[in-house]
Amino acid sequence: MMIFGRLWAVLAMLCTSRWVLLASTTDLYPNPQKDLYRCGQRGRTSWICDPDQILPFKEAIEVNNTLTDIRQETKCACANQALCTNGTGPGYRVAVAVMSFIPTTRSQKITAKSYATFLREQEWKYGSCDDDVVIVVSKLEKKVAVSIGDNAAKMLSADVMKDILSDTNEYFQKENFSDGLLEFIGLMKLAFDNDYKHIPPFPVWTVVQMAMATLFVLICFFSMYICRKLYS
Repeated sequence: MMIFGRLWAVLAMLCTSRWVLLASTTDLYPNPQKDLYRCGQRGRTSWICDPDQILPFKEAIEVNNTLTDIRQETKCACANQALCTNGTGPGYRVAVAVMSFIPTTRSQKITAKSYATFLREQEWKYGSCDDDVVIVVSKLEKKVAVSIGDNAAKMLSADVMKDILSDTNEYFQKENFSDGLLEFIGLMKLAFDNDYKHIPPFPVWTVVQMAMATLFVLICFFSMYICRKLYS
C-alpha cells in the first residue's frame, strides 16, 4: 500500500498543470482590488499593483487614472450588456502588474507573458467576457508583456500590439516605466475606440527588387537598341 501511495503521489505531481506551477510563485503577488496596501496604493483600490514601488506614487496614480478611463470611456465588449454594469465602468478591463523581476521555478521557466496570462486567467480574473488585459512590467528584464482576452483581442490585433510594443519599447529599455505605461495604455485606448491607425511597414526589400527588375529590363531594351543601331 505504501508503494502504491508513493506512485500515486508521483503521478499527481506529473499531472500538475502549468498553472499550479505558476501559482507557487505568484500566490504572494497581491491583487490591487483586494490587497490595498501591499500594492503600493496606500489603501486605495486600483488597477495597478506595484509592491516594490518601482513607479513614483504620483505617477502610479496617473497610470491608474488612465486604466480607469478605459473602463469608463470605452464601450462594452460583451454580447450580454448586463455583464458590463458592475459599477466599475462598461468598458474593457485593463490592469497592470509592476515587479522587480519575473519569478521562476526550478521545474519551469516563467516568462513575463506566461505570468501575465496566469494573473489574468487565474488570479485577478477582472474580465466579464474575456474583455480583459493584464500588462506585466519587469524592471530587471526591462520588459513589458501582455495577456489579452479573446474579446479584447478583437480590437488589439497582433499587428496593433506589435506596433504598440515597438513604439514603446525604448521607454522600458531606458527604465522610464511610467511614461512607457502611459503611452502603452494610451495607444491601447485608441485601439479600443477604433481610432488606432495601423501603418503597415514599408516593404523596402520588395521595392528594391522591383527597382532592380525594372533596371534590368531597361538595360536589355537599351542594349537591343544599341545593337540595332550598330548593325542597321
